[in-house]
Amino acid sequence: MAGAHARGDTGRLEARRIEGIDLLRGGASQAEVARRLGVTREAVRQWVVAWRAGGQPALAARPRRRGTKVSLLRIADVLEHARRAESGLTTERVEQLIQVTFGVVYSASSVRAILRRLGFRYDRVSGWRRIAG
Repeated sequence: MAGAHARGDTGRLEARRIEGIDLLRGGASQAEVARRLGVTREAVRQWVVAWRAGGQPALAARPRRRGTKVSLLRIADVLEHARRAESGLTTERVEQLIQVTFGVVYSASSVRAILRRLGFRYDRVSGWRRIAG
């Protein structure tokens, strides 16, 4: 669902969550709701958990905070220096390097996505390594 989280789309997404709960209350299974609304069963399960905890207000859109982005070139430069100084970079170490160097906190999944975009691949023995190519 490309662009589903675009600004201004939150009302439609909230309406879909409410519709899903209404379908469930009408007897549909979570799998059926997921198929009908074009979402994952996990999404429907999360809606149920939220609804049970807080009713319809818990299905409302939550504002998302966007952190400051750091350019990939700047991150690549820091990683190149770290790669020369350290043997094998871990995701946690890259998170630390970005936070200390740029004052920005990225989640582990964002760090892994950044590393992949920069041409790194993960190996259990040697950690993150840049793939020549």
